[in-house]
Amino acid sequence: MNLELYTQLLRLGARNIKRRGKRTWLTVIGVVIGVAAIIALVSLGQGLETAITEEFESLGANNLYVSPDGGELKESDIQVLESVIGVESAAGTYQASTEVSYRGETQDVSVTGFKPEKTELVFGGLGLEIQEGRELRGNDLRNGLIGARVKDDVFERNVGLRSQLDVQDTRVTVSGVLAEAGEPSYEQAVLLHIDTVRDIFDLDDEYNSIIVQTQPGFEPEDVKSSVEEELRRDRGLEDGDEDFDVETAQDILDSLTGILAVVQGIVVGIASIALIVGGIGIMNTMYMSITERTREIGVMKAIGARKRHIMSVFLAEAAIIGVVGSLIGLLVGLGISNSAIYLINEFSDFRAVQTYSVWQVVGSILFGTVLGVVSGVLPSRKAANMDPAESLRYE
Repeated sequence: MNLELYTQLLRLGARNIKRRGKRTWLTVIGVVIGVAAIIALVSLGQGLETAITEEFESLGANNLYVSPDGGELKESDIQVLESVIGVESAAGTYQASTEVSYRGETQDVSVTGFKPEKTELVFGGLGLEIQEGRELRGNDLRNGLIGARVKDDVFERNVGLRSQLDVQDTRVTVSGVLAEAGEPSYEQAVLLHIDTVRDIFDLDDEYNSIIVQTQPGFEPEDVKSSVEEELRRDRGLEDGDEDFDVETAQDILDSLTGILAVVQGIVVGIASIALIVGGIGIMNTMYMSITERTREIGVMKAIGARKRHIMSVFLAEAAIIGVVGSLIGLLVGLGISNSAIYLINEFSDFRAVQTYSVWQVVGSILFGTVLGVVSGVLPSRKAANMDPAESLRYE
């Protein structure tokens, strides 16, 4: 193979692309849109998945989470759970949204109740920690903790330590502020003694979530089976008739990432339509170029150019368009992903992270090359099969 010859053919292809000017850039834009859409969605999906994974890694990996599924969780369930072999401790929480007022301003805020003596388990299970002030004590029936966003964002005026909030008709004093860590929903929440929450919502001894801490040396999945069996026995239920749900941290993580993967796949599939349009654009441009350069093709054949040489020129042009479009699309897609993650972090309780992969860069370049070459195969074959005599007579 004559490397110098193919180098010259590649230069010829690049020169022809430059000569077409606006038409080439319009074709490139089609590729840019498709690649940018896919890169943005994939990068955003990876960032959300990484954030979710990191979030659950910060929680107790050996914890179980019990929630009602048509039934109720009671104080008696805590005693049942703590009697199960492999269970170290259990703590219930009750979470609901209600009106909270501060200095005449009222907002809907999430309120969570728990027993202060179970603070270590609750905070560990939800990834929470105190940034300012102190934790709740057993006699803190009129004190509470607030999330970081309640302090700075929920109300027009900042809420600080010793500030007084009215949760419905109950006045509580802020004794501590949570750090921006752990379960994102708790950044915009008020945490109170469980007895205070039950008074506010007129409850008996209900919980809507129970965190179960397993003992060291026990596998969460094994303890989960024992917990389910003991709760069924205590409630007189058969296997499959459970009115509760028990999940490990890994179960929740797998469920969330699975949903995210399905949504991401569907959206990327829709975005791929733009790439198909981009490929058709490349093919259309190459066909038009062949028509305009019919005499040029005839001259090339007359001076000894073979079919593979003609094909190489047009395939090189198509590949260059694909690569240029992919590189620009990569940059645009990462920019869109960065902007989307910034907006998510700025205006929601979620904390997404931006992730970059070498395969995104390499994959984009390879994909652009393949897209261009595949789109240019039929036009280049048409050019290579032209009759030189007919081509030279073409007007």
